[in-house]
Amino acid sequence: MKSFGLDEIQDLVIIGVGPPALVALLEAKRAGLSAVGIDKGPACGALVKHPTYMKWFSTSDKLELAGFPLLTEEKSPSRREYLKYCRAFLKYHDLHVNTYRTVTAIRRDGPLFHVDAHDAFGRPYSWRARNVVAGTGFYDSPRPIHVHGEHLPHVTHHYTDAHMYAFHDVVIIGGGSSAAEIALELWREGAHVTVILRDERFHTKFWVEPDIENRIKEGSIACHRFSTVVEITPDEVVIRDQDEKRVRIPADFVLAMTGYEPDTSLLKAAGAHVDENSNKPLLTDHLETNVPGLYVMGTLIAGIESNVVFIENSRDHGARIVRHILERRGVSFSVPAK
Repeated sequence: MKSFGLDEIQDLVIIGVGPPALVALLEAKRAGLSAVGIDKGPACGALVKHPTYMKWFSTSDKLELAGFPLLTEEKSPSRREYLKYCRAFLKYHDLHVNTYRTVTAIRRDGPLFHVDAHDAFGRPYSWRARNVVAGTGFYDSPRPIHVHGEHLPHVTHHYTDAHMYAFHDVVIIGGGSSAAEIALELWREGAHVTVILRDERFHTKFWVEPDIENRIKEGSIACHRFSTVVEITPDEVVIRDQDEKRVRIPADFVLAMTGYEPDTSLLKAAGAHVDENSNKPLLTDHLETNVPGLYVMGTLIAGIESNVVFIENSRDHGARIVRHILERRGVSFSVPAK
């Protein structure tokens, strides 16, 4: 597997190559900076974990990167279209991304950072850089439910396609948009769906709520409100309902749509300050941590508020960081805002 940037000091190393990182790599290249990305999977790997037939809510123009045209059949791109777009962006601009390398440490050594990683075979790699950006997102850190059985093989925090669940008993834990939309899709594909809500109602898009509530009202989808999961077994989910009674629900599969929490351990180990309550890195207006030269981009900046930062409002993060690196060097360079 090809490696980029190991033999010379990089001006910028980006950990986690999502859409904001693609923009950062391009703007660094335009500014004459040496830059590489490192990702534990493929480029934009977090998008691969989205549902197979998902469409973005944002329109294509809001998801374009650095003015690179995004052409879609409808006003909003599908998952497949946007992944193809990201590949085209990467190839057209000839950006350097080291894929399938897991970063284990960011170490400061004098004026330089050392970014340590390994591949799937445990072989070590290390990059030297003047600046480092962490953009690792949160999809690899699902929020646990802290009950016995949550690590059983039929329990997952990721959903891709309804086909594997058709005609089975599926319990969905959660009341957000993902839980509601997945429940509807699974029901329409023949699954027997039960949703467990901690609250009274779903917190979802205004056009989804009447659909899911009507399906529950007519009995097509079962729902337990004001309920908590107390145990998961190979065949059942045990809950405590609003009357404090234990109820056993048949479950061939369990989808825990409980959200995600960013992993800030790399940042903390590198000396960056992270708020204990919100898990947000403490950043300047330039997205720099208290460690000079160490930046954060993408959804990682939002801490536990993972639903407030997305592609549309983070695609300029890379340009902002590159602009600051250049300003610190006393270089006058106009970096496009998006």
